[in-house]
This record gives sequence, structure tokens and C-alpha cells, in this order.
Amino acid sequence: MTEWKAPAKAQVAAAAKMVEAIVRLLRNEKGVHAETAIAAAARLGGTFLFRSFGLPTAGIEPGAPVLSDRANEEGPALMQTFAYGLAAEGLDPRALQPDDLNVLEQNRPLLTVVQTQEKLEVEVRAIAAAQKLDAQQAAHACALAAARLVKMTVQVLDPRVGFAVAAYGFVEGTKTMPMSLVLADPPKKPWYRF
Repeated sequence: MTEWKAPAKAQVAAAAKMVEAIVRLLRNEKGVHAETAIAAAARLGGTFLFRSFGLPTAGIEPGAPVLSDRANEEGPALMQTFAYGLAAEGLDPRALQPDDLNVLEQNRPLLTVVQTQEKLEVEVRAIAAAQKLDAQQAAHACALAAARLVKMTVQVLDPRVGFAVAAYGFVEGTKTMPMSLVLADPPKKPWYRF
């Protein structure tokens, strides 16, 4: 297991922008579904971490479960960053941790892991790149974003439920085959020279 480090300023800045992007991209005529937003940040954190593992994934369909020792070893650090973020938001993570991390049907996110990636990953990845974060640093910025979203939604969602949704989202992200990354092609050099 890698040693946990307190988030850097760039991660905190990225997390704030990630929250803005998640809220903007998930907003509809009714507003933003709290559980979907919290899960989105957590799942993307898990996705960044999963991608950093470099696992051999050829032939595995997006959305399929992928169990790995790396996820078991490094995933708990996301929970540490999430707890750090909750404390920074004035919430006591120990008081929020439910006895049971099951997420009830009425509190399930409205998107699957792959739908979450399709809708949000490109923009969240761009935010991380703008702050010069590698995949693991970006994963922890997403954990901070999840904590901020739990705080932002306390008026409509019990923060203990938000905690469970985030915890489940980290597991989903670190143990689910992500969609293929669509990266922009590098600019082509002109065929002519001066």
C-alpha cells in the first residue's frame, strides 16, 4: 500500500473545479440528484486509480468487474482522502460512517459507472491535466470533490447516506473496467515546410 499524503494545493483546486463540472454536467430541469453527483466524483476517483494500475485488460468489456490486489491495496487511501475532505468541510467522518455500507434502492445513483464516465470523465480529466495532476493525484482530488458534494447536499441527503454512496462509488470505480479513453489526436505537422 502506498503511503497516504495530505492533498496538495493543486488537488484542492482541481477538486473545486471538479465539483463545479459535475454539478453543471448532471443538472437537469429538476436540479442535481445528490446521490448521482456524489457517486460520480467517487467513481471517477476509482476510475483514475484503476487506470493508474496498468492492468492487462484486453478483451474485457467496459462495465465488467475486474478484481485486483492493487485495488485492495490502494483503494483505502481514497477513503482516507475522502475522510480528510469531510473533516475540512466541517463533518466528522467517524460520526458519518454507517454500520452498514449498503446503499438502499432509493439512494442509488441514476447512472451506471460507464454512463458516469461517458458523461463526465473527459472534462474531469481535463481539469486534472490543467492542474498537472497524474492519475493517482487526480483520483484523490476526486475524493475531495466527493466530500465537498456530501457537504453541499446535507439539506437533501443524510450525510451518512452520502458517505455510503461515496464509499461504494470508490469500490465501483477501482473494480470496474472503464470505457476506452478517447484522447485528442496530437496536431499533425503540415506536409509543407518553409
